[in-house]
Amino acid sequence: MSLKVQPYRDRVVGKMETAFIYTDAYLDYDYGPTHPLRIARLKLTHDLIKGYGLLDLPSVQFIPTIRAEEKDLSVFHSEVYLNILKQAGEGHFIGDAYLYGLGPGDNPIFAGLLDWSLLVTGATLQAVDFVVSEKGEIAFNIAGGLHHATRSRASGFCYINDPVIGIMKLLSRGKRVAYIDIDAHHGDGVQNAFYNSNRVLTISLH
Repeated sequence: MSLKVQPYRDRVVGKMETAFIYTDAYLDYDYGPTHPLRIARLKLTHDLIKGYGLLDLPSVQFIPTIRAEEKDLSVFHSEVYLNILKQAGEGHFIGDAYLYGLGPGDNPIFAGLLDWSLLVTGATLQAVDFVVSEKGEIAFNIAGGLHHATRSRASGFCYINDPVIGIMKLLSRGKRVAYIDIDAHHGDGVQNAFYNSNRVLTISLH
């Protein structure tokens, strides 16, 4: 997930401060050996970017991911749903997990399920802080963009909707937001979350 703000007129032309947010702690989690979402790709992407020397550019800041707090998730997701995710991630059997989109298929139950989501969301909130506090114009969270999750249901590999939570933080800072989604699939979770809002424009190219 990439976050960008319009440069201010008094900033030096041609100098664009960028944040790259990442941690190897992502690799502590795994959707399973047959699942198409391979978390290892995040490290491969990081290593490629680093290998090209992009993290050494003077305009780039490397920021280690900081886990979000559970309370950060509750601005969008229901308390019941968050409790289900927590129990599932701790290995507790939940008979009606399928009602929340969990189980075999797109959204498997695995160890640390909620912790993984807290890391991803934490990076998105760090991206928001970076641009809103005017430390730079662009922040890049390569783990983010899990745009299908709804308030009380996992969907399409997504358990927590970090774009929605990031946007809600921007709204709380008095911002208006244009959300541009270039995933291969429609960003339905984000669109539905802000369908009746006149402060968020969602554009999905898929």
